[in-house]
Order: sequence, then structure tokens, then C-alpha cells
Amino acid sequence: MKKIWILLAVMTAFFTGEVAAQAIEGKVTLSGLSNGGTVKEATVVDLFKSFRDGNYKINFSYRADNVNRRGVVLFDTKTTVRLNGKTILQSTRGGWPWLPGDMFVPIEAFDLIPGIQKAGNAMTSKLTPDQMDTPLAKGKYEVILEMVSASEAVKGSIQPLTFSFNVN
Repeated sequence: MKKIWILLAVMTAFFTGEVAAQAIEGKVTLSGLSNGGTVKEATVVDLFKSFRDGNYKINFSYRADNVNRRGVVLFDTKTTVRLNGKTILQSTRGGWPWLPGDMFVPIEAFDLIPGIQKAGNAMTSKLTPDQMDTPLAKGKYEVILEMVSASEAVKGSIQPLTFSFNVN
């Protein structure tokens, strides 16, 4: 009889965990910059200003089923920047809270600007403020911006944003 109760307790815990699991689905999008197009900005500061001023907008939209009481899901933001096929930067920033729905994402949530800045400054390890005015390195940039759940309890995925642009 004791074994039956233990078995029932284990099965209940297993099925309760499955029912309470969170499921997410969504995507990250970019507006204002055509994929494969050429940017008009000449420096990293100008590119940063274009994002800040809303010329280029990063949007994040997701829905969540069986979300916790407040609906908050923690996401890690992952950034990959390549210049002419060579990876310049791969980084992750952890634990950003987001509510389900459609949201604007500030450029500071990702490491896109520091990655592009490093490309123009010969991959220096310590960047200084005066390096922000150096010209953007010429070539083809490929960028991947990802929102990945920071919790293993959250199932599903967010479609990453993949885009490219040229600097002439």
C-alpha cells in the first residue's frame, strides 16, 4: 500500500509539472532598415542615434500559455555580429523580464552597437568614448538578435531576428 501512495505521489508531481509548464511562441522583428540594404550612418554614434530616434526599431512579440501569475518571462538577449563572414562578437545578456504582447526593444538590450564599434576599432579589448566617432568599418554586416527563455521550465521558442546591411 505504501508503494502505491509513493507511485501516485510521483505521478501527480510529474503530471502537475507538465500542466503548469509555460509555453511561449513569438518573434523579434526590425523596421526601418531593409535587409541587405546600405546604412547611411557614417559612425557608430550616428547608428546608435538612428536606433534611439526610432529610425530603426526592434520589436519583440510573443504569447505565453500557462504563464505565471503576473505573466512575466525572463529572457536572455543574445547578439551575434559578423563582418564579411568573420564573427566579430557573440554575447549574451541574462535575465531580462518581458510581459507577453508586442513591445519595443531598446538597442541597449543587445550588444549590436558595441559589436559594430569593435569591428571599426580593430577588435580592441577596451573601448574609449572617443572611438565612438570613428567611421563604421566598410563591408557586409550580418546580425542575429535572439530572445531565449532564461528558464528551462519555459518551452517553445522565439524566432530570432536575422538581418544584414552594408557599409560602403
